[in-house]
Amino acid sequence: MLGDRSVATVSTTEQKHLRPRTASILSAAALAITVIAGTAAAPADLVRGTPGPAYPKTPNQVSELELPVTVSHRGGADVYPEESMEGFTASARDGFLPEMDIQFLADGTPVLIHDDTADRTLNGVSGPIRNLSLEEWDSATIKHPQGGPEAETVTLDEVLDELGGEVVMVPEIKPGATSAEVDQVLDVFDERGLSDSLIVQSFDFEAAKTIAERGYTSLYLTGATLPTESFDEIADAGIEWVGPSKNLPTRDLRRLDKAGFHVAPYTLGTAKDGHRLPGWIDGFFTDDAWTK
Repeated sequence: MLGDRSVATVSTTEQKHLRPRTASILSAAALAITVIAGTAAAPADLVRGTPGPAYPKTPNQVSELELPVTVSHRGGADVYPEESMEGFTASARDGFLPEMDIQFLADGTPVLIHDDTADRTLNGVSGPIRNLSLEEWDSATIKHPQGGPEAETVTLDEVLDELGGEVVMVPEIKPGATSAEVDQVLDVFDERGLSDSLIVQSFDFEAAKTIAERGYTSLYLTGATLPTESFDEIADAGIEWVGPSKNLPTRDLRRLDKAGFHVAPYTLGTAKDGHRLPGWIDGFFTDDAWTK
């Protein structure tokens, strides 16, 4: 299913939004973390907001992935501030696929946050993400899961400026996005020549179908039961990956695998849990990719 793709030329796009980014050494943030036993320390040479070395451990094309893959859910939400640049870059550096969620501000700017409200993960703002201005978003900070330093919020453009084309990423277009917003996000990816470098997810079958039609590797997220669509319908839509809940019975996971899909359950507590999965599983999502 992971067929060879032609290498796309990454185009340079004019940055639509500039804001000062405070350079912060990830190792300093890591010192504030009570490191879980068996957890790898964050790399000491990653500097926020400045060009860094390449990410040799994480391929930059989907066709180059070695299965099974470890998807760092929300950038490692149990280790780093959820959906922060610190988490995304540390995940990429250590060989994991950074995963992020796309929501939209009041002016339509795509930003990275899981919930459709700010309250659980952000300080400085509250309420629906779609009600926030870009200025309010920029002023907010992301809470640290273990009480460490907070992080700056991240827009889609900012993470693509940092990692786009450098590593394979796994963005999710969140439920509630209109068909126009799905196309808007895919247009951004097109402008940057990222069709070979992304696995794009959605819980919405029509969105997952559109993602595949637009030439991207599509991951259809499902729940703790098999999808309502038939396996043939999913395959005919061009969808290659299925992401069921970890609570889907093993027999049904195996049925998806035998139907020819790449199966990547969500969300495991740690990579150690993921490594206990059957050998035919092609990937898994985890909030802590470092604990093995």
